[in-house]
Amino acid sequence: KCQAVVLAAPPKVLAKTITFLPNLPKQKIESMIATPTWMQEFGKVAVSFPTNWWRQQRISGISIDQAGAVATWWEACSGSDGDGNLPTLAGFVTDQGADVLRNIVYDESSNLFEYITESLKRVYGVDATAMGMQENATNIEITTKGVYEQEGLIVTNGIITVTYKSWKEDDLTNAKDDTVVDFSCDYGDRDLQSIVEPLFFAGTETSAGAHGHMEGAVVAAERAATEVVAYLSK
Repeated sequence: KCQAVVLAAPPKVLAKTITFLPNLPKQKIESMIATPTWMQEFGKVAVSFPTNWWRQQRISGISIDQAGAVATWWEACSGSDGDGNLPTLAGFVTDQGADVLRNIVYDESSNLFEYITESLKRVYGVDATAMGMQENATNIEITTKGVYEQEGLIVTNGIITVTYKSWKEDDLTNAKDDTVVDFSCDYGDRDLQSIVEPLFFAGTETSAGAHGHMEGAVVAAERAATEVVAYLSK
């Protein structure tokens, strides 16, 4: 028989997806519902290329796009010296940008490829040839795999691959709950950390420092581990 359980998923997701018997204390469950999952309204794009064209042209991989759905771009990996298999640019999609890309995907998922590559051409001031494609090519097949609301989409023309994950549409990140809570809860709040024996609550949102990041997850894990050891030692 299990003596203790550590729950490390986002508090909001735990409240939505798990039925607790007996019920968790009202203040705790409402605090969990009132805590947004870090980056829950955002998304992330990664675009892999056959060559590192931005370095070849002495262009910084970092850029800001104030017009498109992807607000920031950076070099995720260079594709050389063991730094990733392929040269890849990554970018964060804003809340509004996620809505734009959702409409594009729901209209025709393959259109995501054109939107992203056209955005990169505009932001970096390059043409398709520079990125490894033929300019105005019409006979290249675009293939798509994945489920948009779950693991995300991978769209490729066989040369360039666009991978997109929208956390905004993922119920295991941005869990929707019909419960009305008339307050907001800060990350690291004591109600999020409170123990309901034999349940212990970790996860980066429960950390008062570095919440939303790996550091916050480590801090929360160390706290929960200490609590479990103390509980089992009784």
